[in-house]
This record gives sequence, C-alpha cells and structure tokens, in this order.
Amino acid sequence: MTVRRVAALLLATLVVAGCGGAGRGNSGTARLWITRDRGATLLVSATVPAGETLMRALRSRAKVETRYGGRFVQAINGLSGDVSARHDWFWFVNGLAGDTSAAEYRLRAGEVAWWDYRDWTNDPDLAVVVGAFPEPFLHGFGGVKRSVAVRYAVPSQRAAALRVARRLRATSVGRLGLAVPAGADIFALLQGSATFVARQLKPGAGSHGPVELAFSGDVDKLLADAYARKFSVP
Repeated sequence: MTVRRVAALLLATLVVAGCGGAGRGNSGTARLWITRDRGATLLVSATVPAGETLMRALRSRAKVETRYGGRFVQAINGLSGDVSARHDWFWFVNGLAGDTSAAEYRLRAGEVAWWDYRDWTNDPDLAVVVGAFPEPFLHGFGGVKRSVAVRYAVPSQRAAALRVARRLRATSVGRLGLAVPAGADIFALLQGSATFVARQLKPGAGSHGPVELAFSGDVDKLLADAYARKFSVP
C-alpha cells in the first residue's frame, strides 16, 4: 500500500465535520458525478449547492457507509471498497485528486466533484484526469486558479487553439516551444489520432500544483464535452 493510499484512508472523509451546512457567501451550484471503473459507468449525475462540503454533497445524493471511525468512504449506494482486492472509492474536484479530507473540501460554484470506484492496482497515486474538462483550467482547486497557457503544434492549428483558449480563458496562446508563464497550467494541442492525457508538471506537488492536458483529435468534439468522465484517451 502506497503512502498516498494510507493518507487517503486517514483523510478521505471525516463525517462529523462533513455534516455542517453550506458556507456563507457561496451561491450557485456544483456538479456531482458518481462513477465506477475509471468513469466507464455513470451511477449518479446531479447538481449540489455550492458551499457544501464534498462529504455532505455526496450524502445528499447517495447512501454512504464509512469505516475507520467515519474517516473513510467504504461504500456508496451499496458498492463497497475492498482493500485486499484493491478496489476503492476515490474523489476528484475539477479533475484533480483530493489531498485533504472530503469533509473539509468546500465546493465552489461551477466546480465538478467526482467520486469514482476503481481497481487501483496500476494507478494508486493517480493525481489528475482529463474528464472534467474544461476543468481544472476554469476553477482550479480549493479556490486557487492558475493562469492558463495554450500551445499548439503547427500553424494550421492556430484557429482551433484560439477557440480552446477562449473556452479556458487563457492568457497566453502560441506554438509549442514558446515559453510558458511561471506556474501556469498548460493545454497542449497536438497532432495525430484522438488522444487526451493529463499529467502533473511538478510530480508530487499535490492538487495545487500546475498540470498539463495534452489533446489531439477533433476540437469540436472536445468543446462539446465528448470526453466527459474519461480518465484518459485512448
């Protein structure tokens, strides 16, 4: 069991703290997804009030069972984790893996909260996924949003890159190789068949570190949310 996995067991969900009401001064809604098998099966899709903790939002839309004194989500709607079989529940906000208690993370308007049940044998420390696009570019994590740089491979992609940049509210657009503002998140438009992958630019930096999402394929499909709830493509 990895260090991150142990941390998840200790921090994932503190029920008592998660029973508080919505935060003050945070109107609007967030999106809640509950899926299994790396987003392959959608179990719940709902809106929840902004200002709620992630734990309270989950409890408002699903039946939740916990372990470890209420600190760890054991089951959602009867689907139970099994550490020995390496199947458990994990959460993301805006495509970024949580690094704090779900009972402590308070959702903000427009954010995407995502619980997924999966086999973590091959990716126990998965830090970022693509399926919440255009997040994390729009809302970041924990209310901290980074500047966004869009980069493209060849001149013929410039128009498509500008469309993506408008969607992401990017402050920098240019060819691959052009310097990126310090600390910026990056969207890279590449050439080739459909591929959509994500990575941390500073591995181990946690949910507040910069990321890069690299895409090749049909930008119309991308902007129409065709890759929602995908961990990566292919």
